[in-house]
Amino acid sequence: MNIYKVMPDLSNERQMRLWYQGIRKQWSATDLDWNAPRRIVSDKLRDQLGRVLTPVLTGEQSALYSVSGLIPVLGHQSQVEAQFYLTTWAVDEARHTELFARYFKRIDREPLSIRRFPAGYLFQSRIVSKDPAEWLAGVLVSESMAQVVSHELKECDLDPVLSDICNGILEDEARHLGFNHIYIEDQFKALYSENIEAADAKANSLRQRVEYVMEGVPPIINALTQELKDVGISMEKILHTLNKVAKDRLEKAIRGGRNQALGKKEKSAEEPEVEAARL
Repeated sequence: MNIYKVMPDLSNERQMRLWYQGIRKQWSATDLDWNAPRRIVSDKLRDQLGRVLTPVLTGEQSALYSVSGLIPVLGHQSQVEAQFYLTTWAVDEARHTELFARYFKRIDREPLSIRRFPAGYLFQSRIVSKDPAEWLAGVLVSESMAQVVSHELKECDLDPVLSDICNGILEDEARHLGFNHIYIEDQFKALYSENIEAADAKANSLRQRVEYVMEGVPPIINALTQELKDVGISMEKILHTLNKVAKDRLEKAIRGGRNQALGKKEKSAEEPEVEAARL
């Protein structure tokens, strides 16, 4: 049996605040009105929406798998506050997986198989890592993409249930991105306090990781070009927003940690959840 730490520290107040938010803001599929009238009656549109939602469902399933795998890793490292928060993140991803599985039944469609849609599955494989900072750098791309796509689907307002799902997911993703910022910033505060050259090398490594994960996005977009257009989602907007948002968020976290370590003053940031909610 592994005993990680008899008396947890719990002194990281920012991570603990997100843990409390994660607990208080839980919701479930039973909170939605699944009997709301279906607006999507066209077989063609249901086919297209099923294809568009395939990478969304696989993303939620992959996130559940990878988040769950990191919970014991953080425990071994005695990062208990982060471990606490990831338990709520895992619940969020499980909820999202259930919601989209139920939604596929609502439109009477099934997600594309790996053989028919390899790009979506290969993209998720790029993110997996047992190093929390590396994983979070990759997740910056997938979580930002989930936020952008959820926002676009909500704006399209194709179906009341789908709009409600996306609205809830946008709140969840904001918390995830808030934690992402806090964790990476804290890591770089410690790294820059110890060794500037090593910290710079780690920063470059995470930048390269974001680039590597981003390279998996265009094949997904290309495989769904017509479907995205017909559903009403702009491919150009997704790629442009995603590329800028993911990189900007990583740079802000790295810069924040570096400035704190080196004693530089910077305009105080907003609460992570509020800040992360913006595209």
